[in-house]
Amino acid sequence: MQPRSSGRVVIVTGGGVDAEDLEEIRPREDFLIGVDGGLHALLEAGLLPHLAVGDFDSAGLEMHEKLARMGVPTEKLPAEKDVTDTHFAVMEALKRRPESVLLLGAVGTRIDHTLSNLFLLETVEREGVRGEIRNRHNRIRLLRGGSLRVRKSRYRYLSLLPLSDTVSGVTLTGFRYPLTEAVLRRSDSLGVSNELVEEEGEIRLRSGMLFVIESRD
Repeated sequence: MQPRSSGRVVIVTGGGVDAEDLEEIRPREDFLIGVDGGLHALLEAGLLPHLAVGDFDSAGLEMHEKLARMGVPTEKLPAEKDVTDTHFAVMEALKRRPESVLLLGAVGTRIDHTLSNLFLLETVEREGVRGEIRNRHNRIRLLRGGSLRVRKSRYRYLSLLPLSDTVSGVTLTGFRYPLTEAVLRRSDSLGVSNELVEEEGEIRLRSGMLFVIESRD
């Protein structure tokens, strides 16, 4: 098996990116992929992507030409295709066999694109890569079995939303509302709006898959 490359791939897409989001980027360490509308935010922040992808319906052909003049490799996609621009960027990211993939600008005003981007975390997880979506209000990860430790941060609340029909053996320690070997169902809201009461907490589950969403108002 090919060894993993070191480091992280950061994908900046067009769902709405602000300066606080871009502070997550480590320019000298991350491999940076700009996706269509997200390219404007990158260039305005003085960040040059290592790769630009998209059909450029949002960024415009002028952006495509500008990046070409700047020597940025681009993948111009057709407007009619079987995957979204962000999905294509995720596939490009996984080709690099990174340790993790961070998506910025993946939560926007269109719920269809937002949900599609959330499900891309499963695409990343299937390859054994840590995936995360983040903005100033949310940090979203996917947990399939096993355990995850979380620490107190700028995000006050933590919610567990099942992606599979049922998630069993859910145990929470260090939280205001602990659970022991609980069952969460996708149609339930039991896992919404918990809070850490310790500096660090642990989430464990025996089977199933769920979103771990840290959030703030």
